[in-house]
Amino acid sequence: MRIGRVQLGPGAIILIVLLIAGLVWVSLKQLGVFDKLSPNSNRNSNKAGELLDKPVDLNKIDVGNLPPSTVSPPTRTTDNPPVKIGIWTWQTVSGLIDAVGGPGKSGDHTDSCLCQSGITNTELIVENDTSKQVQALATGQMQFVTTTGDQSAVDINGANKLLRGTKAKVIWSSGYSFGEDCLMGPESWKADPQLARGALVVTAVPYCDWNVTVNWAADNQIPVNADEQVYDPDAINFVNASDHIEAATKFTQNASVNLRNKATGKTEAVEINAVATWTPGDVMAAKGRPNVTYKGKSEKLQKIVSTREYSYMMPHILFGNQDWMNQHRDYVKTLLRCIARSNEKIKNDPDYFRNRVAVLNAVVFNLAGKGGEFWARYFNPVVENGVSLGGSRVNNIAEVRHLFGMDSGRGIADSIFGVTYTDHAKRVRKLLPNWLDSFVPVDQVVDLSFIREITDEASSTGVYTAKFEQGQNQGTVVKANYQISFDSGSAKIKPSELAVLQEIRSLLIRATDTKVILEGHTDNVGDVGTNLRLSQERAKAVWQWLKDSDTTGININENRKDSIEGYGPYRPLPGNTNKDDKEKAANRRVVIILK
Repeated sequence: MRIGRVQLGPGAIILIVLLIAGLVWVSLKQLGVFDKLSPNSNRNSNKAGELLDKPVDLNKIDVGNLPPSTVSPPTRTTDNPPVKIGIWTWQTVSGLIDAVGGPGKSGDHTDSCLCQSGITNTELIVENDTSKQVQALATGQMQFVTTTGDQSAVDINGANKLLRGTKAKVIWSSGYSFGEDCLMGPESWKADPQLARGALVVTAVPYCDWNVTVNWAADNQIPVNADEQVYDPDAINFVNASDHIEAATKFTQNASVNLRNKATGKTEAVEINAVATWTPGDVMAAKGRPNVTYKGKSEKLQKIVSTREYSYMMPHILFGNQDWMNQHRDYVKTLLRCIARSNEKIKNDPDYFRNRVAVLNAVVFNLAGKGGEFWARYFNPVVENGVSLGGSRVNNIAEVRHLFGMDSGRGIADSIFGVTYTDHAKRVRKLLPNWLDSFVPVDQVVDLSFIREITDEASSTGVYTAKFEQGQNQGTVVKANYQISFDSGSAKIKPSELAVLQEIRSLLIRATDTKVILEGHTDNVGDVGTNLRLSQERAKAVWQWLKDSDTTGININENRKDSIEGYGPYRPLPGNTNKDDKEKAANRRVVIILK
């Protein structure tokens, strides 16, 4: 081969070819081409990711030197089968980890609640890929599986197919994500969610952090593009990651992805400008890329919405094979008692969590660089550089009963779990039917008999209620128009509008840690003064219906009401001129703003 006047030998030619091939490979990888060639997976096993604090040699942590468990064990049982419980790297399972006592079998930790209760053959398996947990459940390699309330329909549907029947039953919830699962993007989205149209979000599709984003988009009536090969400038778009760590890594690398633009038909490099992840992914994103360029403007990265606002959206869910659980009812009840008691201790004794449980979490989760100090710091939401990071809650027995609607008198379908299960199942069915071809009603996937049989378990603290702390949420979470039909001149709720009201109720339950603004609107027919009064009366009527729908008064109450306003005909929908009956009907509406 000759280049100019230089004659190259075979060795030099091979070297040049290899160099060119290497440059091409690096370019394609940075553009995300190989991401599109790899099969979608929901989550993989633990990855170390980027070190965020000082390195920790987890093998040198001596669990035996930790403060002993001070949780009082229940009556000993003789039902002691070998049990493996699948968990995620998620601190809602802190009480479960404490009850087992750490890595290995519960019998290895003689001070643990389970061991003192006669249960010595139970161990925890960390596996963030729920599909692998489900497969292990179906083959008897695991007896219990972890999922989330919003993800339950997908995982239970998959389990039932493998178990050949409606055998996967939810029996417990150890806690809630309380801020760590989140959508992070340009700060301007908080003031105006509609600015997120055209975003490209990296996340694990289609699981819990994807759910947070889709949930927020739907509540704000923003289109969602579920086709990962196409970019829609009028919708929120997604690119897949294998798990929350990889999502944060791709985001901090400021990568771009080649996608076909729906508007132009051309393939273009689109920058990843938002991430949906959970701890430690949120910490990685905030520290690794604190500013993001979006539509030519550099902005501070901010949590746009999280399970701090959607505080009842993502409960931890434990389910198993009903046939096996019925054969070991005494074991199951003893397990639940120990988890409840450990959670009660964690809720009431921060030092117990910090000095013992957070260290156990570090050893069990086994993430490089994430020692007990890391997990203790991010158990509760903590603000760093103006961004709230981390956040989990654990449930006592009263909160478990509240989640499943056991004290409301309304039934499981109207419970918090019923709302999260059904709402998200419908959305996945609509957006990604290949992931969820069908799902069974929520009352067929829950077995509350085990909780009912441990009614003597007591809680020293009541059900969590929103505190609305100063600066908790800086900006708008949801701004949505709901069209509610009223008879002319009337503010009385009509039976035909109950479906819309139920939709608003579901939103308010999922987003319990938000303040509510209600705005009433009318068309331009009639006296302006009358319409102003009528619009406010209609907004008040909607609020009263919503309050009455929560018989416990915990999720929807006067503490959540920020204001009720009536604007009559003065704020029609954008572009709406009240020129015909259709436009007039659209302006007879109530706007719900959550902040």
